[in-house]
Amino acid sequence: MIAAELLSLQFMRASLGCIVASLAAWAVLSAACRRWPALALSRRACMVAQLLAVGAFLLVLAPQSERLSVMPAIELAPAQQPAAQFEAAPLDAGAQDASGDWLLRAAQAWLAVYFAGACVAVVRLGLAQRALRGLVRGATRLTDLRAHAGFGAVSTTVDVYETELAVSPMLIGVWRPVLLLPRHLRGFDVLQQQMIVAHELTHLRRNDPLWMAASIATQTALWFNPVMRELAERLTWAQELSCDQQVLEGRSQPQRQAYAAALVGQLKLQRHAFGHALAFGGFSATSLAARILLIRQGGARAIGVLRRCAVVVGFGAVFAASLALQPAFAWRLPQLTLEQAPAVMEWHAPLQHARVSSFFGVVSPLRPQGHRGIDFIARPGTPVLASADGAVVSSSDLDAGGAKYGKTIIVAHANGFNTVYAHLGSRLVAEGDIVKAGQRIGLSGATGKVTGPHLHFEVRRGGQTVNPETMLAGLAANATPHALRTRLTRTEH
Repeated sequence: MIAAELLSLQFMRASLGCIVASLAAWAVLSAACRRWPALALSRRACMVAQLLAVGAFLLVLAPQSERLSVMPAIELAPAQQPAAQFEAAPLDAGAQDASGDWLLRAAQAWLAVYFAGACVAVVRLGLAQRALRGLVRGATRLTDLRAHAGFGAVSTTVDVYETELAVSPMLIGVWRPVLLLPRHLRGFDVLQQQMIVAHELTHLRRNDPLWMAASIATQTALWFNPVMRELAERLTWAQELSCDQQVLEGRSQPQRQAYAAALVGQLKLQRHAFGHALAFGGFSATSLAARILLIRQGGARAIGVLRRCAVVVGFGAVFAASLALQPAFAWRLPQLTLEQAPAVMEWHAPLQHARVSSFFGVVSPLRPQGHRGIDFIARPGTPVLASADGAVVSSSDLDAGGAKYGKTIIVAHANGFNTVYAHLGSRLVAEGDIVKAGQRIGLSGATGKVTGPHLHFEVRRGGQTVNPETMLAGLAANATPHALRTRLTRTEH
């Protein structure tokens, strides 16, 4: 079905757009951090960069997102035409068919790869969480914290566990985090113990576990995007640096040096690295030097409001450009050529028992520009029939003209005619289907903006509406008195 094929193409476009948007956001964030080093401590900037990529991905997948683009659509012909009498653009049809077939196969393959990779990412996340829960199960809960030097400041709202493993002090969990401390921490100086525990409690007070959980969710959903991992590392780095700065605020230089020494000592003792947890020493030696430098310097100075606004404007420009510069995919829908059209087209009423309630062109308070079609009385569930042979070019719950038509089917016929069947209760055909005159294509209903159940029927040609009475004879003989009066009034004027 064309709708499913377009969805796979749109998903591929969303994936590529997500990578481009995240790469641009990373570039903006990196440039801003070099210009204003204090921005490296901002969790919001890192999270906004990640959410920008997620937003670009989801918005491209939204219905009718191609309206946001300023790029021309890439027209693709279906790999197999539904019938011989429907053809288009014979001059370059072969090239477009080949390109459309190649892109479609690539998009469908990528969709399969994405779901397979997402399953792997979810499994890996589950294994990591299982390993962290295993650490807690194998640890000993500390009940009397006052008996342990340096632990007296631990909040009673968080459970504290002690493990024999050489790990980093860390918070584990999201909604009710627990604090896991290694036993070797007892060998540190009391002041160092207090500052290390204060660092982890600062994470808890700032709701850093929730921020980290949101970052992990974006990485899992967009596992194919390597830039998301880089942005997630920046977020973790910002959380650690900002906690360092808050813990050391107002402390003397010797205390800062003791804190840095504790960081180095913890890194030397640490033998296990666990992801998806906030850890005091959760960074490698390559990032240790930069962290110690900030500790000794007392952190970075805060940036002003104008500079923050500049970063926000940069992110906004990236988001807008990522949407505006993405071309859409569109099928080059089959159409009957004039040479292949039958000499005389047979038209039929769209209902087996057609009774008109409103004629074409009638002006009313609801239709000041005149009625664009003909309304037929139809109870919900009445079969709606194709008026002539043709191909379905649109079958949607939301017509391109707006929500007022509700569930709508549009059929293309010979000589450039299109028929529109609106306010349907259900649709029985899909885009690309070939239909015969009198074939059941849907059931009537009351979807869209209506005052009651009925069928709205239009005939279009060349972008203009045509009076259906020129194709369907004898409608006036079976019309309501009100419809006849309004029709006569329109004729007199």
